[in-house]
Amino acid sequence: MDYKDYLTIIPAPEHIDKKINLLKRSSSKHIGNFPGMYARAHISFDIIRDKIDSDTKKPLTLKSFYELIGLKIGAIPVRELNICGFDFFTHGPNFRTIYAAVQLDEETAHWFNSIKQALRTNKKISPHITVARKIPTELFDTLWPYFQKIEYRDSFKAEGLTVLEKESGHTFNHYKEYIKLPFAKKAGSC
Repeated sequence: MDYKDYLTIIPAPEHIDKKINLLKRSSSKHIGNFPGMYARAHISFDIIRDKIDSDTKKPLTLKSFYELIGLKIGAIPVRELNICGFDFFTHGPNFRTIYAAVQLDEETAHWFNSIKQALRTNKKISPHITVARKIPTELFDTLWPYFQKIEYRDSFKAEGLTVLEKESGHTFNHYKEYIKLPFAKKAGSC
């Protein structure tokens, strides 16, 4: 049996994807290619994978999990997300990730926590849209002054989650869409 890895995302709409891709292409002119250069713009949650039950040694696939949480996700309202400028993550002393920052006011933070609860994840997330992922520090030092000068503001309606899947253990496989889980269309509280 093939085991799957699942990545849960909020896909960015076309207009945001185009802007982020322009930033990625511009970055690659300065530093060359980097991981995730061709990935579509999105906000990611967590990668989880199918497991083997330690007692029965049978596979525990996650397909039924996503079908079950669809109802919980469907109760979370569509939300307008605001992007405001750029920031970066530090991955030890040698790597950095530059990203477009999602503005997190109290209501938006609560909204993201509702999604995390529905997904049954405790993983801390900092909602963002990656531009240049895990680049060496010396290349970051070349790029970051450029990003500090850019005033980027945008917004979009997050209308649902998309779950992507790929075979586990195959580094070069690409994720493909598995299922879309829409948020509630009417306004409501999380």
